[in-house]
Amino acid sequence: MKVYVVTLKCLLGVGFVCGVVACNQSNVALPDIEPILKNDLGADDYATVLVQTIQPELINVSQPITVSGTIAANRTSNIGALADGVIDRIFVVVGDRVKKGDRLFQTRQIDYRRRVDEAEASLDIATAKSKNSEKLRQRYANLIESDAVSRVDFEEIETRALVAGAEVTLRQAQLQTARQMLEDTIVKAPFDGAITARYIDEGVFMASRFSGMGNSSVVQVRECEIAAAILFAPESKIESLALGMEGRLYFDGASEPTPASIMILNDSVDPQARTVELRMPFMNEGCAVKAGQSVRAEITVPERPALVLPRQAIHEGSGFTYVYRVQNGRTFRQPVILRDLDVDRVEVVAGLEGADVVALDSSQTLKEGMEVTTENL
Repeated sequence: MKVYVVTLKCLLGVGFVCGVVACNQSNVALPDIEPILKNDLGADDYATVLVQTIQPELINVSQPITVSGTIAANRTSNIGALADGVIDRIFVVVGDRVKKGDRLFQTRQIDYRRRVDEAEASLDIATAKSKNSEKLRQRYANLIESDAVSRVDFEEIETRALVAGAEVTLRQAQLQTARQMLEDTIVKAPFDGAITARYIDEGVFMASRFSGMGNSSVVQVRECEIAAAILFAPESKIESLALGMEGRLYFDGASEPTPASIMILNDSVDPQARTVELRMPFMNEGCAVKAGQSVRAEITVPERPALVLPRQAIHEGSGFTYVYRVQNGRTFRQPVILRDLDVDRVEVVAGLEGADVVALDSSQTLKEGMEVTTENL
């Protein structure tokens, strides 16, 4: 079916001519009319389109910053031998939970027990000599008052007594060192944690001067009851981040997020990844979250005013994003710069003001300059 449309101007022209001279239908040439398909009426300038309109809403929004990273233990220590020798016993295996002071492993003690015995014997000898020298000094001190001995002899005896007393002090220090070395043959956990690695078995000789350095370690202890999320945010988010900001941590397999706040914010930006590091510690009850596990964080930022539109009003084409602004009954294509808020809404960063009226829905496909009848939501 075809419909022929004649403009009002043409009809007025025909009426004017017929009013001045006698009209002979056979003498009047009808204007050329291009046929318009009925399906095209909605897209033609002569058809009025009904549109629903809306104005951008100014509201306060708080869009969280989403970052990701890895879980790290609060403290991790590779524990090596404190006393040189062959590892005689290892009391733990990977997966054990230990408390501060629990035994981890033991170095063979026989040599260190012998050194304690030798130090005790040396102290006994030095103590006996010191007592004898002190008695002799006291005897000479009594004789010097009656001039029975010379001053030179007395001073020599007094010096011997002082030397003997100093040797006792030396032997006491040596005994304390020997006892400490014997005690150090049993290495204990420095803090509460979990055994996360065991590097050797019994029978291996370990040297204390290399303890804690790679292969010289016997076991690894991690403090798992306190953990931290090491996260990396894009460089563009630096101005939005601050110490103390709160957020939620999401772990695979956990039904509920864990609350945490930013405790450390690195002042350095990674020049390759263009990211900034931040850390959010949290209480890890039962060591439920494991070191090395991936984590996602949503950090809450302060509210700010934003001009918001429904996504339904947004159009894309010709390499830019735009809306149809309605003014004086006609549509105007208006480029806009947007920022995502959520699934249903976008923030208008530039291109619109709060008083502007925007087409939301229409009975026909909208075009630039189309005459419309508005219906406000």
